Amino acid sequence: MAEPRYPLLVRLPGGRVQHAAKLAPDGEHVFTLCRKRGRPDGDGDGLPYCRGCANRPNPISQQAGR
Repeated sequence: MAEPRYPLLVRLPGGRVQHAAKLAPDGEHVFTLCRKRGRPDGDGDGLPYCRGCANRPNPISQQAGR
């Protein structure tokens, strides 16, 4: 089964919302579905979900089904 390309739920420093994110190649930073970049500052449990991430569909990896 294909998995979403943004499987992580994170909070960015100073953030007030939870974002869908994927790990950057450097292994320390993340890219969010709403096109932000930063070092995660926790998982954001208890925070509302980001409107920008909610408005973009989480793309499914096309390589998993091959």
